[in-house]
Amino acid sequence: MRHYEMLTILSAEMEEPKEEVEKIEEVVRSLGGTLSRTDVWGKRRLAYPIQKKAEGFYVLFDFTLLPEQTFELKRVLGLRPDVYRQMIILLDD
Repeated sequence: MRHYEMLTILSAEMEEPKEEVEKIEEVVRSLGGTLSRTDVWGKRRLAYPIQKKAEGFYVLFDFTLLPEQTFELKRVLGLRPDVYRQMIILLDD
């Protein structure tokens, strides 16, 4: 298991991103990962428009996961319409 950090940008059109955050957490758990921290940064202006939108909810996830499962995590999140972008970073031990 490796330690990862994932920054996601969610749709700002949601009134409360809590439901989407819980669904992402459940995806990580279903892939065999363990979450250690979830930090909702809130609604912020995007550096450039994504899908003609100028704002998004930023959420930072801190978790451990098997390296081969990160591809499946990216695939599943790419299918979710409220997830604009995600970036997974491997943290040093």
